[in-house]
Amino acid sequence: MSYFKPRNLLLFLALGLALVLVAVISLRYRAESQLQFIVEALPKGIDASLQDIDYTHIEDGRARWRLVAQQVERQAASGVLGLVEPQLSFYDEQGETKGSLQAGKGEVSDDYQQVRLRDDVILKKSAGYTLYTDALDYDHLTQMATTDERVRMVADGMSMEGTGMVFYLNQERLQLKADVKGSLNPNLMK
Repeated sequence: MSYFKPRNLLLFLALGLALVLVAVISLRYRAESQLQFIVEALPKGIDASLQDIDYTHIEDGRARWRLVAQQVERQAASGVLGLVEPQLSFYDEQGETKGSLQAGKGEVSDDYQQVRLRDDVILKKSAGYTLYTDALDYDHLTQMATTDERVRMVADGMSMEGTGMVFYLNQERLQLKADVKGSLNPNLMK
């Protein structure tokens, strides 16, 4: 008795196609369940979450600022961007670096006008000074950076510290509010 009759061969092919179809459907279903698992693992209220960000903002064909961050999340309700380990670089009209800013975490308002930075905030200016604090709030409209935390500023031959600060970026003028201490070493100043 031969098993290779045309009728048996057709039955065998139909069974093979059915198995392939079941395998494709099960693989497709499994991928959806994995996607659902990933979506459910995202924090509630976050509508976008990106990791290892490197974004350069360009105006009139020139780089104005660059953001590098470990993670960026956009909160759905408020539109606020949450930043993890942000590093910002700022450029002048010729594309030269004006300064840099880094922190442990931060938030940017939905209109990009307000920035809040926390945890080991460091602001370096190309003019040769560095500012250290634990918190810094920046208002783009007024071009002012403020904090109520302890602040330390160092430059060649100079060191200043105090509690609370207003930094007028356009004028490059720093106002320390309380407990101000400083030292100058004219031999080290440029």
